[in-house]
Amino acid sequence: MTRRRTSARDDYKKRKAWTIVCLILVCAAAILLRGVAVYKLYPLKYQEQIKQYSEVYNIDAYFVSAVICAESGFDQQAISSKGAIGLMQIMPDTGEWAAGKIGIENYSLSVLNEPDTNIQIGCWYLGYLRDKFDGDPRKVLAAYNAGPSNVGDWLVEDSGLENIPFEETDSYIEKVQNNYEIYKGLYNDF
Repeated sequence: MTRRRTSARDDYKKRKAWTIVCLILVCAAAILLRGVAVYKLYPLKYQEQIKQYSEVYNIDAYFVSAVICAESGFDQQAISSKGAIGLMQIMPDTGEWAAGKIGIENYSLSVLNEPDTNIQIGCWYLGYLRDKFDGDPRKVLAAYNAGPSNVGDWLVEDSGLENIPFEETDSYIEKVQNNYEIYKGLYNDF
């Protein structure tokens, strides 16, 4: 009879150990899959162009990546409902104006779908907005999303830009700032 209890106890211990091993494997798989999912949600494509133009225009490469992720999810063919084009969602008028300032020859609307040109114009424009709004990232992002004239008007009414009247712009700022922190954490060697 003693032998039988020992066997039942041994079976219980084996089942318990097997359950623990299975739980550990399930948790490890979940962590790995979660890590893969995070990299899919926050990709880092066009690293060479981002690095090149962020250096040229003195913009943080993680900031540029965060903007691209928020704007197009790194889809170079993206077109917004308002007509913004490419990775950094450049409006056609802004693209034409910026191309003239930068000296891009033979500019046409189609070049906004080219990652190199789109990122160059986007980085230049972020630098322009940085200079215009004294380096305040919140104001830069608000201007990138809603236009610098809107932000200028808002600043007259609210010097700290605490009460943005466009919910989309307020959400956009928060999204890019969150993306920025995630990109810094995921791609610490960029």
